[in-house]
Amino acid sequence: MTVATVVVQQFSGVTPDKDTVTTPRLSTMDDDAPGTANPIRIPDADLVYSFWMTLHLTITNIQDATLLNNHEFYCDEGTDAWTLGTGGGVVIGIRDTGDNGVPVASYDQATGTVGTTGDDMGDGVDGHAYYLGQSPTDAEISDYVTGARLTVDSGDHTIAEGFKGIVVQAVVDDDATRGAQAASTLTFVYDEI
Repeated sequence: MTVATVVVQQFSGVTPDKDTVTTPRLSTMDDDAPGTANPIRIPDADLVYSFWMTLHLTITNIQDATLLNNHEFYCDEGTDAWTLGTGGGVVIGIRDTGDNGVPVASYDQATGTVGTTGDDMGDGVDGHAYYLGQSPTDAEISDYVTGARLTVDSGDHTIAEGFKGIVVQAVVDDDATRGAQAASTLTFVYDEI
C-alpha cells in the first residue's frame, strides 16, 4: 500500500496563498518566508505580537489510503525555554468544544502593523474571527506535548484536501530576553487507513 502524501502548508495573504513549509518562522508580517525581516521586537512597555500564523496539513495525493482522520498536534518542550517575558509566550487558537482547528474555509488573514506588531488573535475587534467568542481564545502551545495532544480535526478525509489547521502567535513582553530563540518542533499526527 502506498501511503498518502501529506504536506504542511502555511496560509497567508488575502486569497490565501498556500505554500508548503518545513521551517515556518514567526515575524511581524504576513508572509510564509519572512527570513529575518520584520522580527518581533521587545517593546518598551506592554506586549507586542507576531502576526498570527496559520498552518494546515494538506493531503496532496490520497494514494491507496481509504481515509485519513484524527489529526492532532503537539510540540516539543522547546517553547518553554523561550524567554519572551512575564506575559509572553507562544499561543495556539482553541475552541470551547469540538475540534480546535480552523476550517480551510474559515481562514482569516493575519493583521497588524508590519515591522511593529501583529494584532492579538484574541482581540474582540481585530482578532481571528474563528476564535472570537471562545473562552479562552488561545492556550500556551507548550501545554500540548506527546502525552497531551491538541485535537485539531477529528473528521474523515477521503480525498486530496486540507485538514483543519492551527493558528499560532508569539507574544513578547517588555522584560523578554533579547536575541533569537531556540528552534521548536511542531508535530502533526493523524491516522491513515
